[in-house]
Amino acid sequence: MDEETSDAQGFCGLLCPMCLECDIARHYGECFCWPLLPGSTFALRIGTRERHKIRGTLCEDWLAVHCCWPFSICQVARELKMRTSQLYEIYAAPLTKETFI
Repeated sequence: MDEETSDAQGFCGLLCPMCLECDIARHYGECFCWPLLPGSTFALRIGTRERHKIRGTLCEDWLAVHCCWPFSICQVARELKMRTSQLYEIYAAPLTKETFI
């Protein structure tokens, strides 16, 4: 992930956290209006933490969402970017004449 994308995402999350949350919901295949539902940010945060096996507790999630909502959205977006943009190299052994026989 390049710094410009990260900075733009951070500004978007702080200036319009609802827009960033809509983008995260779209990433998960949820409805565009998902962020308008009560408790959606909390559910999104818990879902992200469980999918990617990020340590934390429900209490920590609740505090983050209810005390620092915009920062919580930025954190979820950053974690998703870090964890879904990793490329894995697949190594294929070259074929030898013996495998054709």
